[in-house]
Amino acid sequence: MKSVDNLRTRKVRVNVKGSLIEYNEQYLVNEKGEEIFDRNIEIENDQKLYDIYKKKNNLLTISEIKKIRKKYGLTQKEYALVMGLGEITVHRFENGSIQTEAVDAIMRLSDDPNNMSFLLLQNKDNISKSLYNTLLKRIEELQTLKKHALVDLSQFDLDVLKFEEASAIDVAKNIINIYNAKMDELVSDYDIVPEYITNLKLQKLLYFVQALCLMVFDKKAFPEKILAWSYGPVVNEVYQQYKKNRSGKIKSEALTKKVSTGLYKIINEVVDYYGAIETNKLIDFTHEEDPWANTEINKEIDINLIRNYFNKVYGRESV
Repeated sequence: MKSVDNLRTRKVRVNVKGSLIEYNEQYLVNEKGEEIFDRNIEIENDQKLYDIYKKKNNLLTISEIKKIRKKYGLTQKEYALVMGLGEITVHRFENGSIQTEAVDAIMRLSDDPNNMSFLLLQNKDNISKSLYNTLLKRIEELQTLKKHALVDLSQFDLDVLKFEEASAIDVAKNIINIYNAKMDELVSDYDIVPEYITNLKLQKLLYFVQALCLMVFDKKAFPEKILAWSYGPVVNEVYQQYKKNRSGKIKSEALTKKVSTGLYKIINEVVDYYGAIETNKLIDFTHEEDPWANTEINKEIDINLIRNYFNKVYGRESV
């Protein structure tokens, strides 16, 4: 193990493919203060230098290439073959070699599972049938995740938004009023017949509110259980409150308890994005998702299943 006392740093300027790069280079000295060669430190310096060059020239960095590859569960060789590249090409890139713009464009394309599906089909003769089937299954899983990521998370300023849990009934009332108000705007502005909120749609939006609160704030929107009913996730307390409406419209509530700014923001986003999807498609959405699919009918959906799944949907953890 190298002593930190023997490790030094100096600012250097290096010409890389016509670009002058300035960075902090590390080097090792002996007890007399004389510089000595260390292969591992030189490799680290080269990787740091070439990563700076890549960023400067809008090329994928070492960590970005690794992240794309690992998303599909591929080795360096497997990823290279699926990309239609030489077997050791990706190994070189992940150790600092600089890719061409053309190769970089292919790897960027592969980050999207829809594009990866095309690349796999194009280069399937390069890999085994077993790897082809395994990767195809993984791509299909990622396509489902991508399809379910509807809300733009960049707009959530956690330093400004305050979050507090509310009851499921209070969350539901806020959903109803916000949703119906948006439908009224559509009637006023476009003279169309909108889909006002029903108990069935309300249940789906409640589920997505809970999911996004768990993901964004790592807290529940409401403490009540979510059950896996045949038509998707359901909060029974809310269902009982509005079951008299059957499949008909739920009118806006005259009295609605104010919720925290963070929870209100989540409700608005869920209504805007998930609320714009037809109820039957929302049912399909929840049926495709792990939390409902991996829970016995009429049993409680584990809150951690919801949290973990939506962290995957929105790329909050490695998948």
